[in-house]
Amino acid sequence: MTAINIATDIPSQIDTLEKLHMWSALALFAINPSITVIEGVGYTERAAQAGTFWVQADAKTRGIFRASLEISPDYLSGSNKPWTYAQPISNTALPASFKAN
Repeated sequence: MTAINIATDIPSQIDTLEKLHMWSALALFAINPSITVIEGVGYTERAAQAGTFWVQADAKTRGIFRASLEISPDYLSGSNKPWTYAQPISNTALPASFKAN
């Protein structure tokens, strides 16, 4: 599991849920670019993906992010919040570049 310290690892410029989501998705992709997971019979996909795309229809650049996270089967009977059951993709440390503003 890539551990983070909420007080020191998340840059102070992240002040919205959208920025936090983009930061997290980019960090997962940066440290796990080639890890694949099984998502169905005969179907694998990268565990974390992130990209920026120009959308001509509305003339805007969009960040499109995808993560495929294993979830502990304990979520079915546990009383914790759903995100507490997410399993690690890897044990790769968060790069320093993601901790700085």
